[in-house]
Amino acid sequence: MKIAICDDEIEFVDAICPLLEQWAERNAVNLALYRFTNGDDLIDAHLHNCMDLIILDVIMPLMSGMDTARELRMDEQTVPIIFLTSSKEFAVDSYDVNAFHYLIKPVDERKLFHILDEFLETISLPQNFFIAQTNKGFCKIVIEDVTYLEAQNKQVLVYLSSGRTIIIRELFSKCEEIFSLKNGFFRCHRSYIINLDSIRQFSKKDIVMNNNTVIPISRNNFNTFKETYFNYMFGKGWSPTP
Repeated sequence: MKIAICDDEIEFVDAICPLLEQWAERNAVNLALYRFTNGDDLIDAHLHNCMDLIILDVIMPLMSGMDTARELRMDEQTVPIIFLTSSKEFAVDSYDVNAFHYLIKPVDERKLFHILDEFLETISLPQNFFIAQTNKGFCKIVIEDVTYLEAQNKQVLVYLSSGRTIIIRELFSKCEEIFSLKNGFFRCHRSYIINLDSIRQFSKKDIVMNNNTVIPISRNNFNTFKETYFNYMFGKGWSPTP
C-alpha cells in the first residue's frame, strides 16, 4: 500500500510516519510511505505512482491542501484523501473534493487508526480496477464506476457515474478486453462500450443511459445486443416490470 503524507511542517511528518508504520504492522499491511512538503511535488509523484491514500495538510504556503486536492480532482484522480486541519470549519470544504475523511491537529492516535481501519475496510471490498495511462501519468479507474467509453481519434474518453470524464491513452481494443461482458459491458458500436447496468432504455437505433446520454447501436448489432442484455439482466435475477 502506498500512502503519501504532505505537510509543510517537517516535524509533523516525522511524528506521523511512525504511527502509520505502527498501524501497518498491526494490520499486516505492506506499506510504502511517500513524504512531501508541498502540493506540486505530491501531484507530480501521484500521477506517476498512483498512491492508494493521501494524507494532506489543509494550510500550506503557495499551494494549499484544498487547492492541491482540487487539482488532483481536475486530473480525474479518485485517490482517497484524508485532510489534516486545525479547525473543523474546513470539514465542509472537504466535501467539495470528495475527501475520505479529515483529522484535527494535533492528531489523536486512536482517531487516526480508526480512520485508517475504515479506509482498509473500504479497499478490502472486492473491486475490479484498471490502471490507465493519461497525458499526465497514470490513474486507477474502478470498473463498476464507468458508465460508458467512447473512442475518439487516438484516445478513449471514460465517462464515470459521478459525471466526470477521464481521457486515457489506451487502444480501444485493449479497453474492450477489460470492459467485457464478464464485467457487465458490451461494445454496441465501433466507438462505444457501455455498462449494461447503466442502461435506462433502448430502441433499435440507440441506447439511453442513466445520465440521459444517447448512444448509437450499430445496425447489425441490435439483435446481438438485445439478446446479450436480457440474458445478462435475467442472470442477475432481474424481471421486467408488469
